[in-house]
Amino acid sequence: MTVVRSRRAGIGAQEAKNRPLYARVLGLQYLRPSGLLCFLFFEGAIALAVLLALAELVSWWVVAALPAAVAAMVKLNDVIAGAIAYAGAARRTKALGRAAVPRRAHADAAEPAPAPADEPVGSPKQRARQAATRRYE
Repeated sequence: MTVVRSRRAGIGAQEAKNRPLYARVLGLQYLRPSGLLCFLFFEGAIALAVLLALAELVSWWVVAALPAAVAAMVKLNDVIAGAIAYAGAARRTKALGRAAVPRRAHADAAEPAPAPADEPVGSPKQRARQAATRRYE
């Protein structure tokens, strides 16, 4: 039984089967190039190399070397994206320490004062007393 390498990056088995051939051959784990991008990476590199060779700007071995160089750069980009994702996940899970919180001298001071018994809850007088405009005067 073969193991799909892309499962390490969180890709399901069905999604790994539906990926373009170029992405499956390179074993991309973090990049998700579309079919059009895979076409441009591979066939576009071949077409560019053929045009450069026909114009006699480069020798004919570039027709094989340029697509290989593009594939190497795409794979390197995938490796770097994985390293950045791993570093970001490690940074998020790393404990940064805890701040010292002073304890209160009296537990009674933390409790809110009860509303006076003569004011019903929701009365205009009580709302004015608890309003933010009056609270900080």
